[in-house]
Amino acid sequence: MFSNTPLRTKMIVYTVLGVFLILTASTAVIISTVTTQEEKLAYQQSVEMASNYANQFDTDMKANLVIARTISTTMESYETADRGEALLILENLLRDNPHLLGTYVAFEPNSFDGKDLEYINAPAHDKTGRFVPYWNKINGTASVSPLLHYNTSDYYQLPKATKGDVLTEPYFYEGIFIVSYVSPIIKDGNFAGIGGVDVSLDYVDEVASSIRTFDTGYAFMVSNTGILLSHPTHKDWIGKKHLSDFEGQEIKKAALDIKNGISGRLETRDPATGKTVIMFYEPVETGDFAFVLVVPKEEMLAGVTDLRDRLLIISAISILFMAALAYMIARSVTKPINRIVDDFKSIAEDAVKGELGVRADTDVEVDFREIPKGLNEILNAVVIPIRETMRVTNALAKGELKERVNVDVYGEFRELEDTLDKFSETLNMIIDDSNAVLTAFQHNNFKRPIRVQGQGDFKLLTDGIEETRLVLDRVTTQRREAEKALIEYARKLEHSNRLKEEMELIINNSPVIVFLWKYEEGWPIEFVSENVTRLGYEVEDFTSRKILYGDIVHPEDMEKVEVELARNVGSGCEDYSSEYRILTRSGEFRWVDERTFIQRDEKGEVHLQGIILDITEHKKAEEALLQMEEIRKKEIHHRIKNNLQVISTLLYLESGNFNDEKVIEAFKDSQHRVKSMALVHEKLYQSEDMISVDFADYIQNLANYLFGAYSVGDRNISLRLDVDNVFLGMDTAVPLGIIINELVSNALKHAFSEGESGEICVCLKKEEKGNCFSLIVRDNGRGFPEEIDFRETDSLGLQLVITLVDQIEGSIELNTGEGTEFRIRFRELKYRQKI
Repeated sequence: MFSNTPLRTKMIVYTVLGVFLILTASTAVIISTVTTQEEKLAYQQSVEMASNYANQFDTDMKANLVIARTISTTMESYETADRGEALLILENLLRDNPHLLGTYVAFEPNSFDGKDLEYINAPAHDKTGRFVPYWNKINGTASVSPLLHYNTSDYYQLPKATKGDVLTEPYFYEGIFIVSYVSPIIKDGNFAGIGGVDVSLDYVDEVASSIRTFDTGYAFMVSNTGILLSHPTHKDWIGKKHLSDFEGQEIKKAALDIKNGISGRLETRDPATGKTVIMFYEPVETGDFAFVLVVPKEEMLAGVTDLRDRLLIISAISILFMAALAYMIARSVTKPINRIVDDFKSIAEDAVKGELGVRADTDVEVDFREIPKGLNEILNAVVIPIRETMRVTNALAKGELKERVNVDVYGEFRELEDTLDKFSETLNMIIDDSNAVLTAFQHNNFKRPIRVQGQGDFKLLTDGIEETRLVLDRVTTQRREAEKALIEYARKLEHSNRLKEEMELIINNSPVIVFLWKYEEGWPIEFVSENVTRLGYEVEDFTSRKILYGDIVHPEDMEKVEVELARNVGSGCEDYSSEYRILTRSGEFRWVDERTFIQRDEKGEVHLQGIILDITEHKKAEEALLQMEEIRKKEIHHRIKNNLQVISTLLYLESGNFNDEKVIEAFKDSQHRVKSMALVHEKLYQSEDMISVDFADYIQNLANYLFGAYSVGDRNISLRLDVDNVFLGMDTAVPLGIIINELVSNALKHAFSEGESGEICVCLKKEEKGNCFSLIVRDNGRGFPEEIDFRETDSLGLQLVITLVDQIEGSIELNTGEGTEFRIRFRELKYRQKI
């Protein structure tokens, strides 16, 4: 049936079919080649973007690690060991680097200055006293506190174990997600502590979440263990989600690659959006982190799809064109067309095999010669641009960026080649300029800026390099300024130390000893001059707190010193002087004159400064004078006693010249009174302090004398004494002795009849409250006459008693219930020592 089909129809069918096959094969080859190259270019662009951001984060982390190393290097060479200055260095670093969350050092026990015991629970110290200050902005403003958990946490234990720099795994500290850059402090080959900085990972999330690629592509960061450090939408995943928590073997393989520091890509379903995406991951070398770029596959290959659609349209147009041409030829061609069709078949077969170099035979009739020529021109117009594009694309893929298109084409093929040449030229300029900047980096020159700014995704590359240059330039400038500041500070510190040494030499050669005390229990010593060795002590005895200042104050003077200090601090006094005794190491006590200066800081805390001067020799001279005075007093009392005894003897002798019993009795009474006063001076002469009299012993001696004087031995009268161990001064003892003499004498003379037995009791007690005493003299005799008022009697003895009670500021009462009882309350008169 087909053999009956008109030739024109056959020719049209054959022509259209042949052209369709040729163009289909050609288009398939072109689409396959071009889309493959475009796809590779899209993947390469995404890989470079991920690599650039990874390098950017790597630069930031290196800069932070440099700060940590600067802290540890400064502490290794810091010989002054001043904790206040070290705190100031850390505070300045924190304030000069706003991106830092915290700066710190942590020393092994006593590795900083050997004074940990002096700083227990002090500001920026814990209960161990170790130097572990942590300057931080956790609460928004810079403050200092002691480090926590350093005995168990990686930020301290890893550098201690490895003696190398450590960048910790991300962790939560006081509720903030951070990472620590730590460098060990090595002194004499031994681990002495760490210096480090903390960086909040909020800025990582901030930077990574702002990255966008294509239309909806995004980026995030993960640690080498797969923990999410950022995410643009799911903030609750940060620090909690792990790559292995997502479904798919591809993601688990990517997590393993990231852990091993391997870059790569994978195609998977995005757990956040559900789209099919390509994930590109690149390791961040310094931090053992990885930068992950997520690109929807359809957006990344949108350019490839567009190019394929355009080629398909060109092919369809070509097919329609050939169909129309076949129709026109068929109208006038019969037999020659078969030859041309056969030729077309041959070309189509070769094209299907990929042999695009085959051309149509032009040796045909003159009327049809243009047909094969036209076909060849079409093939050349399609094949030559394709081959040239493939050549240049392959050269670009090999890094030969100076390769250009070398053929003349027209129309859209010309636009394609111009676009490819422009791409090559732009890429070559960007890479040359970037290489120049990176070469400057290698020579520590961070001033050479990016001069060729890319567009689109190339702008991400050039902007990333420029931002890196600016960061490195800023860090280098800050480091140089810090080095200059440290050198100037070291010079000033050296000058200050020299002045300090000269002042210490002057103090140590002077007779005074300088102390700095804390106003605390026992007065811990912060500083003492080296001439404390004059007391047998060493400076270390006090600065190590083995000995407090209160330990060397004489125990008998301790209360006096405490009261004086509390009184002067409470009154706002700025300085005062005091004399007291201190103990040397050998146990000898020395008298010192202390000049104390009271200082108060802005917080109201009190600090004490003092100088002490040994005045022992001066005191010994004073004591010698006092001893001479005591000898003089003893001599006086001895002479008074002897004189009184002489008077007593004279009274006795004079009484022998009278016969009147009343006169003789008056002489005896006077003799007894003189004897009572002589006994007082005798007791004063025998006392150790020449001031007070042992009154219990005095009463016993006086009573025995009176009982003997009144011949009580022949009568049955007993004496009962109930006297406390009381010592009274002379101003009180003399009148009180006369009072007892008069009352006991009256009892012996008047209380008992001849041959009557009885008892006389003398009781002297010190009352519990106040400086008051109670004297009771009673007898169980006939009693005091009721009709006589003892205060108005003519008796000289009772008049003396009333007068002397008033003299000692006392009161007297008489009780006649059972016998006679005189009760006297009095207060000891203050004896004023006269020197």
